[in-house]
Amino acid sequence: MSSLSANVSGPILWQTRAGYSFASIGLSAIELMLQVYLLELYIIAGLEPSLAGLAIATAVIWDAVSDPAMGILSDKTPASSVKGKRVPYLIAGAGIIGFAFYFLFNPPSNTEQSSLFSNLLIWYLVVNTAMTLFSVPHLSVINDLSNTEQERATFFGWRIVAGSVGLLLGIGLPAYLAFQFDSSLISDTIKLRGTSGFAIGGIATIGCLISSLAIWHSLKNKESSNAFDPANSYHPFKVLKQSVRSPFFLMLVLGFIAIAVGRSFNSSLALPYYKTTLKLSEEQIGVILLVLTLFIIIAAPLWVHFSRKHGKARLFFVAVMSLAVLSAVMYPNLPSKTLWPVLLLAGTGGILVASIVLLESLFSDLVEEEKSRQVKDVSGVYYGIWRMLSKVARALGIACSGLYLSLIGYEQGSLAQSPSIERSIAWAFGPGVAVFLAIGGLCIFRTRHYQHQPSKT
Repeated sequence: MSSLSANVSGPILWQTRAGYSFASIGLSAIELMLQVYLLELYIIAGLEPSLAGLAIATAVIWDAVSDPAMGILSDKTPASSVKGKRVPYLIAGAGIIGFAFYFLFNPPSNTEQSSLFSNLLIWYLVVNTAMTLFSVPHLSVINDLSNTEQERATFFGWRIVAGSVGLLLGIGLPAYLAFQFDSSLISDTIKLRGTSGFAIGGIATIGCLISSLAIWHSLKNKESSNAFDPANSYHPFKVLKQSVRSPFFLMLVLGFIAIAVGRSFNSSLALPYYKTTLKLSEEQIGVILLVLTLFIIIAAPLWVHFSRKHGKARLFFVAVMSLAVLSAVMYPNLPSKTLWPVLLLAGTGGILVASIVLLESLFSDLVEEEKSRQVKDVSGVYYGIWRMLSKVARALGIACSGLYLSLIGYEQGSLAQSPSIERSIAWAFGPGVAVFLAIGGLCIFRTRHYQHQPSKT
């Protein structure tokens, strides 16, 4: 194990891991609402789909660019200057997230294109900046707290569980609130999203503050052992240069990008597909997403368990290719106004989607290897690059979905579409997404040949 790891005395208490993971509840709920509801919200509010996709993609790209910068900044903050060098950034991000998310999910009643576009762009920029301030240091601090690979794995496990609870919150709260509104009316749907944004934004801020305090409490007596020699600092461009020379890194990130684009494209089209093509209600959609998330929670530990015997890359390849085939075959052929086949598919899909934990674990293994090889604290910049790539992929997926809806003639501000548009959405939601998943799966499968090989010099 690298000498750069935190020199924590004794085993890490479960309270520390639980406190650390608490932020993931609110953050996951926010991420789900951004991916599933944001594009649809502004389209039904009257914004042209292509303009909505452009605003969202612009904000996400800014977020992506800022991630590595935040990672570098948190790496290079002198550990002796604060009780945990990443904690001030955590608190700053936590303080901004809640109110910015509320304003983002409350579009102006004025249906002028410029007004809706400006509100979406400005507040999404603020939300993403707050997420960057918090999320990059929050990921990086795992390496500050952990002594061993097993300890690091437990932090990721707690994070996944808390994130799944957050997904349930992001699904369940809007579904519960839907009973208070008439989802057949556009005005009530917009109010529903705004109320959900207020509640989830507040929960996210509280959860992030609790997590920040838990991290500060754990690190406050370990500053001297976790300090880094300034002479051992790194040049960001040299780290990036070395990373792109690693075949394992390249295959891993290419696969991740392809899968992330597919997931984002899928999430952005979910509501148009379920509402327009399958003619399902808001409450039924909530039940579908609830079943999906429950199966993700159940299956995630099983993927980790079986990966010890079969290997992470090989097992992930089997899961993601199975998901691609299932999506391509089933989604274009589901009957409308019938819930039970969709629930069956959601349960099966949830089991396969849970395999994403293997992809995250593969990247964390890479970060540990690079820390040991370079003898430098590079966890912040690597996690920043990882989040940057995820944001770029998400922006591409959302932009593609907005452009696709415009190209097929999707009518903004309307809950009813022509049969040809309904069919086009189904084909994009199924086979269209499956193409991205298959490409990503093949790239991840190839990482088996390069793992543990040194970067080219």
